[in-house]
Amino acid sequence: MVRRRAQKRSKLLFIILGVVLIYFLSKIVSGYLPVEVTPARISELEDTFAGEFIVLRQERVITAPFKGYFIKVKNEGERVAKGTVLGHLEKVEGTSLEKTASLSIKAPAAGLISYQIDGLESICNPEMWLQLDLSKLEALQKLEMNSSAKKTDKEHQQREETIEAGDGLCKIINNLDYCHFYLAGFGAYPEKIKKGGNIYLRLDNHQELVLKGVVVDLSRKTGEYGILIKIFNAGNLEPNRKEKGEMIICTYKGVVLPEKVLVKKDGQYGVYLFKNGRACWQKVEKTAQLQGKVVLSGLTEDDWVITDPQLVTEGKRVTRLNK
Repeated sequence: MVRRRAQKRSKLLFIILGVVLIYFLSKIVSGYLPVEVTPARISELEDTFAGEFIVLRQERVITAPFKGYFIKVKNEGERVAKGTVLGHLEKVEGTSLEKTASLSIKAPAAGLISYQIDGLESICNPEMWLQLDLSKLEALQKLEMNSSAKKTDKEHQQREETIEAGDGLCKIINNLDYCHFYLAGFGAYPEKIKKGGNIYLRLDNHQELVLKGVVVDLSRKTGEYGILIKIFNAGNLEPNRKEKGEMIICTYKGVVLPEKVLVKKDGQYGVYLFKNGRACWQKVEKTAQLQGKVVLSGLTEDDWVITDPQLVTEGKRVTRLNK
């Protein structure tokens, strides 16, 4: 029984394959060449430059007035109002682990609370930013985050290691004002990035948000570069020190197609269109070519472009593989 069913399925498969083969053979015999086509749709192609940015916001560290244990009552990244209790510092005197006093730590200003203190907070203030340039930031390229900034894996665990007097307990980040993004790397950056020029950024974790900024400083050395960007709308970001993303260098609008559709004929760029069952060469202008794609003008959204132009010639009879 099972064997008969398998034989029937095999016969059915052979019949289907035979019909398809006969169809294409009939097209070829009759002079029609099967081709893939794609619609000419107007869209945008972005020229981007990716990297990992160091985020410099206005940050205010709250330090411990005495040695003790800090018990948090707010979550990382939570927005708090001025005067909100952020946690309690339990005092430790001498070598005794007994709690002798408790001090409520309050927010000195409104903003986002963060327990990730890494030592860069000293330059995260507007007074420093008046003289901020890349000569002060080049050391950040070799920055290693302080191990004390790591979160505990146990959510129920509130007590942490003993905090010495003067150590940072947490910090308040002003997320409503402008901030700076610093990008350093090896190699070269695109020539279109200019000091004083407007720039747009899109972060990996916030694809829906386009950050707007201006390039305030550039540095180029042998094999290295540094870019400092002033950002105006980073309010919705989490209090991370580093963010991966890309700068949008330029946006091209037009008919965006795979670069393989482009052919050169008599010194001019063009594509082959599917028209009334024939391949017709159409002159186009190439606006941009990057990321394996081209941006073209000279086409309409009613046009269908043959994606394998090397298979056809002008006036060749063709049939569409895809509808």
